[in-house]
Amino acid sequence: MCGRYAITLPAEAMANMYGSLDRPNLAPRYNVAPSQFAPMVAIGKAGDTRIIMARWGLRPAWMAKDPPTGPLFNARGETVADKPAFRGAFARKRCLIPADGFYEWKRDGKLRTPHFIAQPSKEPVAFAGLWEAASLEGGEILISMAIVTTAADDSFRPLHDRFPVVVQQPDWRDWLAHDTPASTLQSLIAPPPADFMVAYQVSDHVNKVAHDDPNCLVPLDNELLSAV
Repeated sequence: MCGRYAITLPAEAMANMYGSLDRPNLAPRYNVAPSQFAPMVAIGKAGDTRIIMARWGLRPAWMAKDPPTGPLFNARGETVADKPAFRGAFARKRCLIPADGFYEWKRDGKLRTPHFIAQPSKEPVAFAGLWEAASLEGGEILISMAIVTTAADDSFRPLHDRFPVVVQQPDWRDWLAHDTPASTLQSLIAPPPADFMVAYQVSDHVNKVAHDDPNCLVPLDNELLSAV
């Protein structure tokens, strides 16, 4: 599961990384939560790469409103090709979701300890995503997205049994392209290589969604706690 993440990459750097002409007005986000807006990368109508702001929480075009339980912010990779809420987007509307990393809370009874999971180098990653465009009352178009998840490997499972799918740069075009075979897409839905990302404990400052500042990412000590 991925319920919070951070993306602080400046617009210019993001545009250069993904080969986009878009320069959206992006403020650093240290604590993105479901139902909030954040950047996604997708293929535009002209076949170009676009950086677009989207609500984190998918609403399929055929859905009159969000489900009673709230927006669909994660999509299980094992069923994404078949589940009605996601199969249309999986077939035709895949995106990349830029991130510095994501937060997870380790449970010990009633105690929940926040951790941040990122590359040891602190370089950004691209989560596999799905997007949709739905018409709202008044004619407004809602662009929304969800993060595709997969089973976590053994090293990460003490924190959570799910992990966002990270798409490596050589595979970005395959994930985004409309004509990529389903078998190729399924092969990308897997945990990242061992030691590709690490987890470190952060303070409970991040627990409040209203806290969206650099203090969310400050480690409680200077040592990485675990490799995942």
